[in-house]
Amino acid sequence: MNVAVIAEYNPFHNGHKYHIEKTKSITKANNIIAVMSGNFVQRGEPAMADKLIRTKMALRNGVDMVIELPVQYATGGADVFAGGAIDILNKSNIIDGVCFGSELGDITPLSEIADVLNNEPEEFKKMLKTALDNGINYPAARALALSHYLNTDISFLNSPNNILALEYVRALKRSESNIWPYTVKRVGEGYNSEEIDADFASATAIRQALYDGKLDEAYSAMPEECENIISNEVYFLPTLDDYSDAFLYIMRAVPLKNIADIADITEGLENRIYNNMENRFISDIINVVKTKRYTHTKIQRAILHIILGITKQMQRKSPEYIRVLGFRKEKEHLLSELSRKSSLPVVTNIKSHEKFFETEVRATDLYYMLFDGITGREYTNPVIVE
Repeated sequence: MNVAVIAEYNPFHNGHKYHIEKTKSITKANNIIAVMSGNFVQRGEPAMADKLIRTKMALRNGVDMVIELPVQYATGGADVFAGGAIDILNKSNIIDGVCFGSELGDITPLSEIADVLNNEPEEFKKMLKTALDNGINYPAARALALSHYLNTDISFLNSPNNILALEYVRALKRSESNIWPYTVKRVGEGYNSEEIDADFASATAIRQALYDGKLDEAYSAMPEECENIISNEVYFLPTLDDYSDAFLYIMRAVPLKNIADIADITEGLENRIYNNMENRFISDIINVVKTKRYTHTKIQRAILHIILGITKQMQRKSPEYIRVLGFRKEKEHLLSELSRKSSLPVVTNIKSHEKFFETEVRATDLYYMLFDGITGREYTNPVIVE
């Protein structure tokens, strides 16, 4: 039985290892296949370590094969992120189940809400419109409308992990997938917690500790193998602010009418951003531009999409390939099975599939611009075999 997990591993920590172990226990899986973000992640930021380093972390801690989630989906909102990952899993034709973490730990209420959101009954749509007209941001407005429509407490949707879990279930239902959903109840600190006071700290807290140079704190919440990899292979920790000059140049060089086509640019957001470009850093621009309607994370994603040139149309397109980043040597048969059964091209070397990879090449070149400026790494990066 092949079971998938969808992750960023930014970085891989004890909670991720727990999730993999519980997934194996719950599903009786023979193989765990991860669909993982590349060099930029869903919060609209650069990953703290590149995708090859994070692939190694995964393969040394229970994952048998790592497939890349293309950057246009990996940096999208929950619906885009989940939709792209589930589409890849469906078209791989080798996945029996998918197991994701959630604070809820129960599929049933997620399934009920997914049915409402996928079918959009007229009464629900009216409630949603009223909430949005009152200036409430979309996630909060949707939660309010759902609560009234279902006449039940759905405050659990305030959790980012539960929102993402819901979108996985929605994507599975929309595609009439044969993949069975499972969920593992999340343990330890909350998603956005910056405290490291337990074995199961959040990725947010671990990243902050690494950026602050508090290595012992960070490593206390990570498997030993990950500590070794980070200490030996991570030479720089990029932030979105590091790309401020590139962003300001693009905003001045590209016509605003073209910026309007960029993913997460809605309702004139490009004008709000453009009118606040006297600020030197991206973080300062975000703090000035954000409103109740436009959350910090939405603006951050929009700015990253401007830098990477990711349009709304690119996110609406279905995946065109399945790229394998790495696998465990004793599980090489998974690559053969995937190549044989997938309805999409399976890529291990992009040279023969360049037409698919223009955006990914640009994203990786940008990622390393801060470190050594070497371009074309996507053509030379090896498949990781552990």
